[in-house]
Amino acid sequence: MVFRINKPWDKDFPYFERPKAIGYYSIDSTRSICFDSSQLTYYYPPKNNEVSFDLNHGIECVRRKTSTTKHDKIDTFLKWIMNNFDKIRAHPDSNRWLQPHIVCFRGLLSRIMKTPYDEREGWIICAAKWKGTIYLMAFDTEADTFELNNRTEKDLQFSSWGFKFEQYILSDEPNKPPDTSKPVDEKEEFCCVFQSRLRERKLLYAAEMDGVYSDKLLTDPLPIENLKFIELKTSRIVDNERQFSNLKKFKFIRWWSQSFLVGIENILCGFRDDKGIVRNLKNYRVADLPRISERFWSASTTMNFCDDFLKYVEKTVINDCNKTIYKFERIPHSHIIVTEVSPTSEYAFLPEWFIKSFNK
Repeated sequence: MVFRINKPWDKDFPYFERPKAIGYYSIDSTRSICFDSSQLTYYYPPKNNEVSFDLNHGIECVRRKTSTTKHDKIDTFLKWIMNNFDKIRAHPDSNRWLQPHIVCFRGLLSRIMKTPYDEREGWIICAAKWKGTIYLMAFDTEADTFELNNRTEKDLQFSSWGFKFEQYILSDEPNKPPDTSKPVDEKEEFCCVFQSRLRERKLLYAAEMDGVYSDKLLTDPLPIENLKFIELKTSRIVDNERQFSNLKKFKFIRWWSQSFLVGIENILCGFRDDKGIVRNLKNYRVADLPRISERFWSASTTMNFCDDFLKYVEKTVINDCNKTIYKFERIPHSHIIVTEVSPTSEYAFLPEWFIKSFNK
């Protein structure tokens, strides 16, 4: 089976319900889930936009993830689901267990959205259906595995620069200057869980959040629906129009899709030089990015493609995951190939403890 990408997707923007945060969790330095806000950080506004942040400061002490894959397993999110069953359970008269039709990570949706504009990137997304809900998880392609196994020190440095930038901008407490002397721990995360609807399809997805705007110290349970978050990015200083075109073409579509899906209104970008020194900061309104980048991509195209692809997934994924796992593979410069694989294959991802919980 093949899902073809070269269709006219630039139609009216489909109905998309404003994302609503319904929960949160933290991941600590051991990569264990904590049902609290222990990893929540606060935006500390720099005094001006001209700065000198050394992203290499303390890099020799950084605590990196030790992962053998580029994509996180869905297990921690599933644990949140089990711990918050009453928030998302379907009506007792329904033949479904949960309200959402689709469960996944925000990053997976963002990757789908930008697919019509990125012919070079391949991806693998697997689907597992259970009790009426389809769970989606990304897997490494051969190219992902090769890249992961051949990372250089420079690659690791580039990756760490983004985390270090966050340390210059975010603090453990409101109105307290960030402590940039402590080692950066890249394993820690604060995640929110969002409900939304794309046309008639209910979505539930988790997303790592950078920091929150708040002048007051927040305690559990958080007023999650009323919190306002900021997204932080780094990019190389733009020296000419060609570089600015590349920023709009390749980065802004990713920045917009990630932020749009979680209702973030502002992105703060730190522009760095080749030595890893952030020289200036620039705020972008998320709503402005499609207009700034209209020569290169269309927001309506990204969402219409996502809508049609998820519709195709729902039509294709018939059997429960104890019978079939469905593998959707985007071939670079080509279409999306669909294959059915065994429920005991390497692409089976719903853990036994989660499956068994439905039978309690």
